[in-house]
Amino acid sequence: MVYIRNKKVKGKTYYYIVEGKTINGKVKQKVIKYLGTAEKILEMANLLKQ
Repeated sequence: MVYIRNKKVKGKTYYYIVEGKTINGKVKQKVIKYLGTAEKILEMANLLKQ
């Protein structure tokens, strides 16, 4: 299953696309793509709209 995960580091929130995989009976998260901060994501979305 693939989903977006947020992670707080020193007060800033960063977003990642991660995939949940079961390894040895435990679910592990594998980062597929780093997205950046919310501001960076919105900036890229606005560029794509134009």
